[in-house]
Amino acid sequence: MSVSVRFRVWVEVGGRHVIGPGGYEILKAIDEVGSISGAARRLGMSYRFVWNYIDRMEKTLGIKLVDARKGGRGRGGGAKLTPEAQALLKYYEEIIEEMNQIANKWSQELTRRFKDLAYDY
Repeated sequence: MSVSVRFRVWVEVGGRHVIGPGGYEILKAIDEVGSISGAARRLGMSYRFVWNYIDRMEKTLGIKLVDARKGGRGRGGGAKLTPEAQALLKYYEEIIEEMNQIANKWSQELTRRFKDLAYDY
């Protein structure tokens, strides 16, 4: 028998949601693709949803996370993460890495403990 410990992590400021798995994926996709619309397409989300998510994060934190340049006909738009957004991604990754280590430790421990308790019927 194998036991798995699972978790979901999000960060709040003053009780207001800032970033969780979805926000992390949004910022990561913007960083990789270089545009909000491209990130939205990659993630299967609407542009409006992604833009509103970013806006909400920025307002909650009181800092700019994404520098967006308007595009349009003949003009290349785009977006890049600010240094603050890069730091937020790094912090979130560090939290997830540490939580994964804890979950793996407890998964192994509970698997061992349950095995010790198991008996044949």
